[in-house]
Amino acid sequence: MIYEAVIVAALLFIASLLFHGATTGRLVGAPRLAFQIYLATVLGLYFVWFWHRGQTLPMRTWRVRLVARDGGPVTPLRALARYLVAAMAIGSSFAAGLYLREHPDAAIAWAVLVPGPLSLAWALADRDRQTLYDRIVGTRLVIAAPPTTSSPPP
Repeated sequence: MIYEAVIVAALLFIASLLFHGATTGRLVGAPRLAFQIYLATVLGLYFVWFWHRGQTLPMRTWRVRLVARDGGPVTPLRALARYLVAAMAIGSSFAAGLYLREHPDAAIAWAVLVPGPLSLAWALADRDRQTLYDRIVGTRLVIAAPPTTSSPPP
């Protein structure tokens, strides 16, 4: 997840530059909301595209592949469902963590913090080591076959 976060940070940085290049001034109100929706959409497109193809770059490096529950390829709709469910769990926890930095006494933020760690910790107790969002949408991570290399001609 750390390697994925580095890729995502770079992607969002570039997307932010493109958005801010088209705007002027400080983002407040409706432009700020539009910016947040834009970033969530960019992130969604990234994950849905690569999950539909089976792997993001970090997943390829670690030889992990996303497949449907039956072992087949992940459809774009299922990849989108995975993104939305994971974003609700992990994204809400991330947002709650940021909010708690300024408002540590906000009980609702502490409650919203729970789904992300819970969905990841679920994998520790799950018989197939799947996260809660993988269980919900019918996907699973598997070890990918090592890449084949052709031997050089003699």
